[in-house]
Amino acid sequence: MRIFTCFIFLLFVSTLNSSVFAQKMGTITGIIADSLSAESLLGVHVRAGTVAAGTSDYIDGKYTLELPEGEHALQFSYLGYATKTKMVTIEANKILVLNIDLCEEATLLETATVTTSKFAKSLGEVTVSLSVISPDLIANTNASAVNEVLDKVPGVNTMGDQVTIRGGSGFAQGTGSRVLILMDDLPVMQADAGLPNWGDLPTENIAQMEVLKGAASALYGSSAMNGVINIRTAYPLKKPLTKVSLFGTLYGDPADQKNKWWTAKNMPFEAGLQLAHRRKVGKFDLVLGSSLAYTQHYMRIFKQVDPNTIDSLPGYNNRARITLNTRYRHSENLIFTLNTNINLGSQSVFLFHNRIDPNLGLYETDFDPAPRGKNFRMTIDPSVTYYDKTSNRHRFQFRYFYIDNNNEGGQSNRSNTLYGEYQFQRKFEQLDGLEVAAGIVASSVMSTSEVYGNQSYTHNNFAAYLQLDKKLFKRLNLSFGARYEVNTTSYPDSIHYTITFNGLPLPNGEQHIALTDTIEHRPVFRAGASYQIGQATFVRASWGQGYRFPTVLEKFISTTAGGITVAPNPSLVSETGWSAEIGIKQGFKIGKWQGFLDVAGFWSEYDNMMEFQASRELSRISYGIPVTFQVQNIGSTRITGLDVSLTGEGNLGDFKIALLAGYTLLNPQYKDFQDSIVQADIKEYSTSEENILKYRNRHTIKFDGQVTYKGISAGVTLQYLSFMEAIDKFLAGSNDPVTNPGTGNPYTKIYYFREKHNKGSLVLNARVAYQIAKFVKVSFLMNNVLNNEYAIQPGKLEAPRNFSLRADFSF
Repeated sequence: MRIFTCFIFLLFVSTLNSSVFAQKMGTITGIIADSLSAESLLGVHVRAGTVAAGTSDYIDGKYTLELPEGEHALQFSYLGYATKTKMVTIEANKILVLNIDLCEEATLLETATVTTSKFAKSLGEVTVSLSVISPDLIANTNASAVNEVLDKVPGVNTMGDQVTIRGGSGFAQGTGSRVLILMDDLPVMQADAGLPNWGDLPTENIAQMEVLKGAASALYGSSAMNGVINIRTAYPLKKPLTKVSLFGTLYGDPADQKNKWWTAKNMPFEAGLQLAHRRKVGKFDLVLGSSLAYTQHYMRIFKQVDPNTIDSLPGYNNRARITLNTRYRHSENLIFTLNTNINLGSQSVFLFHNRIDPNLGLYETDFDPAPRGKNFRMTIDPSVTYYDKTSNRHRFQFRYFYIDNNNEGGQSNRSNTLYGEYQFQRKFEQLDGLEVAAGIVASSVMSTSEVYGNQSYTHNNFAAYLQLDKKLFKRLNLSFGARYEVNTTSYPDSIHYTITFNGLPLPNGEQHIALTDTIEHRPVFRAGASYQIGQATFVRASWGQGYRFPTVLEKFISTTAGGITVAPNPSLVSETGWSAEIGIKQGFKIGKWQGFLDVAGFWSEYDNMMEFQASRELSRISYGIPVTFQVQNIGSTRITGLDVSLTGEGNLGDFKIALLAGYTLLNPQYKDFQDSIVQADIKEYSTSEENILKYRNRHTIKFDGQVTYKGISAGVTLQYLSFMEAIDKFLAGSNDPVTNPGTGNPYTKIYYFREKHNKGSLVLNARVAYQIAKFVKVSFLMNNVLNNEYAIQPGKLEAPRNFSLRADFSF
């Protein structure tokens, strides 16, 4: 019986195969490309009826299928693009050529992103919180630097040159960041200091900004402990494009006339020019960008030239930047790119206003932490991308980053950074679409600086990473990542520094520390899941470890400014931790207007968190006065909270409406609040004795909306920051003469300002624009409409009401 059954089965299979082979077959082939840019699309899914027939497997977007003769419905689908269906008739033994243009999908939840896994993922399917910023928001708000638009993203705040996500960082001018900034997947941080120069980033040529909230160390390394900001530059479309933007800003009088130092002859202002040009020349893509800016600031700095002369000069921030991005498609599976960025600039730094002198207003200071100077910055980024015969993607990318900051006052520094990375990507169709991204990274920074005691330091980083993504049951997305990180630092034999008070060396202030080279290695992991429970409803959960190695600056900075000593701390150790979240994203559509609501609860914990604060041990040398600061490990911390964001765009009738809004609740605390050392530090150095970390706002509300009707647009930006309860007591002043020495009145201007403005900060900006012609748009902007006095960074008053005029031309 078994033999008979096997015989019948084999006869059936043989008959089936004979019928298939008897079918007459034909071939269809063609190129699949973006309808606007003519950019070929790799990996487009092609289906014939209900059967997955293949994909476009080459760089040039070519696909080739063999199908039985007859009529077929071919379906072409690709992430971020609208699915297209074509009816075709296949003839036996003939080749049909069919080229396909796909249009970008209008649904916000289908926006293509790459930051979470290095593979293209729809915004709805990512397993972590991710916000996407379009270039329109940059232009509409006249943001001359990237950090000016980041402030509009829920959960993201900037203070000075630092950016923090969900309260992961406090404030320390010029020290390392827990948020990694990328430009086209390459880090743009100054490696020895761990901070970005926002003027390096070409706002005129940005295609999209992606903000990942939460630990991303497993994929991106040490600096991504708190999140990642990935800036993706634009490439040419079918037609060449040239854009020119001119803008100018004038500042009005402050609400309190006592703070106005300028006259009609030397009013503060800003003027700038931006240029962008993109074009295709055969297989060659060219992107050129340039930016010029000149600023006479509304802040003024006094400087003691000699015992009899005091010089005063308005703050300034002048720069000239040029970028050149090139891409060459050598063949269907080989691409070369070469990008360069050159930035010349000079600026002054206003850290906080004068604390005591009654003759100076809140836009004036005699504290100059980073004396005037000039800087030169240059990056050269070559890369090669190769697709092998099995569609594996291999990418080799490199960077040379040179920095020369020629500052006065013994604060110059120079560094060279070499960075190299190999990336491998593969989608295994035989394993039901398992996506694998892996790579190895090596970088080396060589830095010499006057603030490092004119010593040379070399820091090397080596890492290997693996990211796995898998979609199950067409609804469940799983993600897992791992990284192994190795950091080594070569030091001089020893360092020397002197503790001073009011510019004079103190007895026993001479410090000598012997050094030994260090090496540290550590694995980090992450995991996440996203599940689509409805047509436009996604729930997600993620957990990721964080890790950050101290920068050279954080360990070895040694300088004196305005009577304050910043001392090195060679005993500083790496901070570690983890971040988790649970979130839901709900899409909606009202007519032709659509968007989504995202709600996420998050929980982050840090061990050996690094913060910049007064050193109790070194302050003993300064007669117990906390005028010596260091980057220190402050212990274990916990930050929990809620992050809500609402995003929408589209048309309601004849009105086009764009919306970005959100609310963030923070609870930043010490885990070991009852520890005696923590209690002593809080009592001596913090303005709040509650369990709250310094320099955080518990509540943040943000809103940006714009309405466009027949070429006329109007928009408003609203931001509310709750009162910052805990800051350094030395900065704020108190009724304790030990923490506030050298004055008959123990209360400082910062103290009085905080007492007066203890309900938080509210700022309202407004804008209108008119599209005069197809190629010309004129915008008028008024920032700080209510002319409120407010300080995001304690001691540094933000700009009074100001007016900007901008003209955009495109050809």
